[in-house]
Amino acid sequence: MSRDTAGKAPLRTCIVTGAEMSPERMIRFVVGPEGDAVPDLARRLPGRGLWVTGERAKLEQAIARKLFSKAARRPVKAEPELADRVERLLLERVLEDLARARRAGRAVAGFVRVEQMIGRHQAGLLVVAEGADGDGLAKLQAAGLPIERLGDAAALGGVFGREHAVYVAVAHDDRSGQFIQRIAGGAARWRRYRLNSAG
Repeated sequence: MSRDTAGKAPLRTCIVTGAEMSPERMIRFVVGPEGDAVPDLARRLPGRGLWVTGERAKLEQAIARKLFSKAARRPVKAEPELADRVERLLLERVLEDLARARRAGRAVAGFVRVEQMIGRHQAGLLVVAEGADGDGLAKLQAAGLPIERLGDAAALGGVFGREHAVYVAVAHDDRSGQFIQRIAGGAARWRRYRLNSAG
């Protein structure tokens, strides 16, 4: 096990490509009690980690080529549905962080409320549904704030107790929280996984 160039975290080896990279760019799996590959996004489950580059195409290769069994040196079940499950878990993880920010009064939804937070110079991150486009998005882009695309309008709306939400703003972090870092990083991780698909 080697260390990255900054000397911060040990690098992990992808069971598909053999490439070494930081854990943040990978997905950890462990073998569950039933002998199945269990995603461990928080990297806390006990057992030997089986690491896959955080891209859907790489996970699909690991499943198709039975690489979990090879890496674990024993039979490991990895159904094709595992790739969909990981995508869903990655999205749910970010939505949970966004919900925590909302409960802390650090996130708002709806174009008007987002504009108001920007106008008060409180916004530090904008989150928009994947399908967002047009004048509304252009106006928000003009604010010069970081923008992350995340899920669809229904998924974002669910966080705020409404049917749909296309635009969300997250306030600058205070001393006690790292909402922006977690949400932006999680959204990028989810998007990178989806964009790198074999399909």
